[in-house]
Amino acid sequence: MNKQEAIYTEANNCQDCYKCIRHCPVKAIKIEDHSASIMHHLCIFCGICTSVCPAEAKIIRNDIHTANYYLHQEAPVYLSLAPSFVSDFSEWPLEKFMAACKKLGFEAVSETALGAEMLSAHLKDWIPEQKNGIYISSCCPTVVELIQKYYPEHIGKLTPFVSPVQAHARLLKKLNPNARVVFAGPCISKKTELDFPDNAVDTVLTFEELSKMFDNEGLLPELVDVSVPDHFYPKQAHNGRLYPVDGGMSNSLQPDVAQTSSSFMSFSGMATVKKLLDNMPETNGQTLFLELLACDGGCINGPGRASSGEIIQSRSAVLATNQEQEGAVLANYSAIPLAMDYQFNFIEKQPTFPEDEIREVLSSIGKMTPDDELNCGGCGYNTCRNFAQAILGGKAERQMCVSYMRKMAQNKASVLLRKMPYGVVIVDENLKVIESNELFASIWGETSQLAYDARPGLEGASIEKLTPLSRLFKNLLHSGHERIEKDLEYEGRVLHVSLFTIQKHKQVCAIVRVPGEHDVSVDELLLRLKQVVRENMQTAQKAASLIGENAANTECAINTVMDSMKGGSNA
Repeated sequence: MNKQEAIYTEANNCQDCYKCIRHCPVKAIKIEDHSASIMHHLCIFCGICTSVCPAEAKIIRNDIHTANYYLHQEAPVYLSLAPSFVSDFSEWPLEKFMAACKKLGFEAVSETALGAEMLSAHLKDWIPEQKNGIYISSCCPTVVELIQKYYPEHIGKLTPFVSPVQAHARLLKKLNPNARVVFAGPCISKKTELDFPDNAVDTVLTFEELSKMFDNEGLLPELVDVSVPDHFYPKQAHNGRLYPVDGGMSNSLQPDVAQTSSSFMSFSGMATVKKLLDNMPETNGQTLFLELLACDGGCINGPGRASSGEIIQSRSAVLATNQEQEGAVLANYSAIPLAMDYQFNFIEKQPTFPEDEIREVLSSIGKMTPDDELNCGGCGYNTCRNFAQAILGGKAERQMCVSYMRKMAQNKASVLLRKMPYGVVIVDENLKVIESNELFASIWGETSQLAYDARPGLEGASIEKLTPLSRLFKNLLHSGHERIEKDLEYEGRVLHVSLFTIQKHKQVCAIVRVPGEHDVSVDELLLRLKQVVRENMQTAQKAASLIGENAANTECAINTVMDSMKGGSNA
């Protein structure tokens, strides 16, 4: 059996870009050994990271093997099918879809919406008996995890009933005590319910996994024969099919309720849900039922979908199936217990850190004053202070800071320039100096030296006013050639100038030396300098994906140059 968590990181694929941190609503990500691993005890399994990861390093646990294991046992296996299947498998006629499920080995296909209707029936009786106050639906396991782990003060507001899939599984096992139940839907966090107390579901598949099972068996709509049309077991559902759309549950509880009702309100999307939980409204002596869904628009937009169709089409498809079954009535299954106590799954309170420790970390990454705190979000955290707290909590590393690593890269390049035994300058397309070393300034006489003393590095100075090299720079910038070598005489000395392109038509570097004064290989210097400067440029251009490896490579390059210089001197 697969015992991995519902979502995990494939470390070899992780590019350390911090995108998962930026999008994680609870920052349950830890950077360690250049890999963004999920802190499962903090995770709410919303699946956002699996959707945004550009390297596909965030993996949804594959439970196909577990499902196939049950399908090859003697006990009958029922497929609990989420209502949004009509949008994910829209190319499948219903009778062919059910026939394909039978070919996989399922005893029958049953609608999870039946469990939703059971839950609605319980809530209709339960809500009027409660005191005035706020009550939150327990249907969405991600919302439940969010409240349990981060808003424990609101646990008492969760309706004390199982989710629709748990209710449905209990129904199926009451009808056939030996049965196995496999749920299929667009939700990842349903996989976490397998660890809930009194869980009745045997395994959970995403719609994407169910689609792969069809593919593995070569089942295509045009190839599946239907000898005898099948029907949902034990019957078709009615308004329980509305649960996967935002407001669908509220509508099933009160069919005539308007979206603006003060008694029933629905909200979806993690940002909206968190904002609501942060600022829970006053009820003014009334009862307010909140239908909260983690995915924008509802479960129809879940991360485990088999298709990426438009949410409007998905919602329309679900609403259409409900209209087709207008008038269907659910049998009385009130004897099946649906009670659930959500007083579990707590996490330890996150540590708070003294202000002096936070300031110390901020200072270590160059944030000496509040004005230095850019809050750029490149590290994945909303503010520099949040980032500092994550470092103190062992979740983040200093090299995740974009501005810090850019300065580090620039400093390392500057060290290389200063240590070189030749004059070095980097110039942009406007013939303005980006950076130079002092040797370069001293070659051209007192005026250039004074300019360097006034502004070390000569940043922004005009190369045309400093040296007679402007024509060479113009030629290389215009042509885009890789390299130019030129000897020229200046104030009685012969100088050898090596120019090379860093970025075509944008940046050029020159190394100026007096032949015979040093024995260090110019080609070696060119190679190493080019490597360091390009890495420095990439750091600035790709700041959001800056990684510690860049700094390590830069340091290695500098050390190599220094070693070659020592070797040349000793020779």
